[in-house]
Amino acid sequence: MNVKDLKKIFLHIEDLKTVKRKGWVIRSKIKEVESVADHSYAATSIAMIISDLAGTNTEKVMKMMLIHDLPEGIIGDLVPGENANKDSDEEEAIRNILGNLPGKIRTEYSEIWNEFKINETKESQLVHEIDKLELIIQLSLYRDYMSKEAFNEFLQSSKKIIKFDFNRELLNEVLKEIE
Repeated sequence: MNVKDLKKIFLHIEDLKTVKRKGWVIRSKIKEVESVADHSYAATSIAMIISDLAGTNTEKVMKMMLIHDLPEGIIGDLVPGENANKDSDEEEAIRNILGNLPGKIRTEYSEIWNEFKINETKESQLVHEIDKLELIIQLSLYRDYMSKEAFNEFLQSSKKIIKFDFNRELLNEVLKEIE
C-alpha cells in the first residue's frame, strides 16, 4: 500500500466539498447551493436506510452511492446534455481515481462502478432511484428559490426514474408538501 497514492484519493474526495451542484447554480436563486459532497452524504444516508428496509446488499449500495459521484471531482457536476463525452470522461476520471487504490480494493470498486453504470441489479437500480429521490427532497427545500418552470423540470425529470414501491411511497409523501 502506497500512502502517497491514498493521500491523492483522499484529497480528491475532499475536492467534492467544493464542487457545487450545477443544476441548482443554473436554475435557482440560491447563493450557497449544496456541494456534490453534501448530496453524496444525504443520498448515502437515505440509501443505507432504504436498502436495509428493502433487504438489498446495504454495504454494496452505500459503496455504490459514494463511488458514483467520485468522477465529478475531476469533470465537474454536469447537467444533462452538457457534455457529449460525459460517459468516456467519467470512465477516464474513475480509472484515474481508483488507480490510486491497492489492487483488490481497486478491482472491487471498479466492479461496483460498472454495476452502477450497467444498472441491471436491484442494488444499482436502487442507487439510481435514491439519487433522484434525494434530488427531489432537496428540490422541496429549494422550491421557493426557483421559477415554477425550473421546479417542474427538475421534478418531472427525476420523478419518472422512481419505480420501487417503497420509493414511490416516499416520493408521494414528499410531493404532498411541494405540489
